Amino acid sequence: VYTSRTHGSYIEETEMKVLWQYRDADPEFGFLQSKELEDHLSNVLRGFSVDILHGGVEEGGYVEVRPKGVNKGVAAMHIVNNLEKIPGKRKVDFALVMGDDHCDEPMLSVMRQVGRRAAESRSTKSGTQLAPLPATIARVDVSSCDDHISPALQVFTSTVGKKPSAAANYVNDVDEVHELLASLVKVTNRELVQTARDGFYSVLDLKSMAPNVNSSMTSSLKPVLSMQDLKTESGDDFEVSFPTQRVSTNLADFLGMTTIEDGNDEEEDDMFF
Repeated sequence: VYTSRTHGSYIEETEMKVLWQYRDADPEFGFLQSKELEDHLSNVLRGFSVDILHGGVEEGGYVEVRPKGVNKGVAAMHIVNNLEKIPGKRKVDFALVMGDDHCDEPMLSVMRQVGRRAAESRSTKSGTQLAPLPATIARVDVSSCDDHISPALQVFTSTVGKKPSAAANYVNDVDEVHELLASLVKVTNRELVQTARDGFYSVLDLKSMAPNVNSSMTSSLKPVLSMQDLKTESGDDFEVSFPTQRVSTNLADFLGMTTIEDGNDEEEDDMFF
């Protein structure tokens, strides 16, 4: 009913939720219809274990019905708590969490608080104090993850597009997401240089190794000598002679031609004598 009388609205169904989207409808009329729909669903579904969420036009314009307590935040905590059960996996020590709409906010909130608990543990030992979390984060008890995360855990959260979010960072668009992921892949897949500590060579490493690397090759190379160096090596017999050249004052002089004025002067001299 609401879709038929609200031009630009539509219903979106997934395995876990049903949404009525009105972001493409008239903003004022769509918002009025969404409030009416929210009230209607709250009365009809009062006895069911579901959550009814309403996002305004700034948040995407939707009314959502989903099972109570089911969201991406719960899924994120389940993954953290069970990752070690997978053969070859260890405690979580790095997490890059990104999302672009309201459905991702619970996940961003949960993972940011998980990372916060690891950071608080480190700050307690070092005596430093952390800044408080922003009000955009929905507080959730994530203490069940403590035994499944590394003390050195680093969590990076980002939303796509600059907007209020539980994420600590943002990227402008999906293209920047692709660039970021491509950069991470390049860094991860670059060839490992075998050193004494099985790590990568830094610039300082290369500088310190320079006198010892390829010594046979470098010993055969001669430095470029300056004129002063050549004179010092050659002794008193060193002499450099450069051909002297006359600078032409005009084109005719450069071509070895006699000018008209010069020719007339010679004729006048002949006639005089």
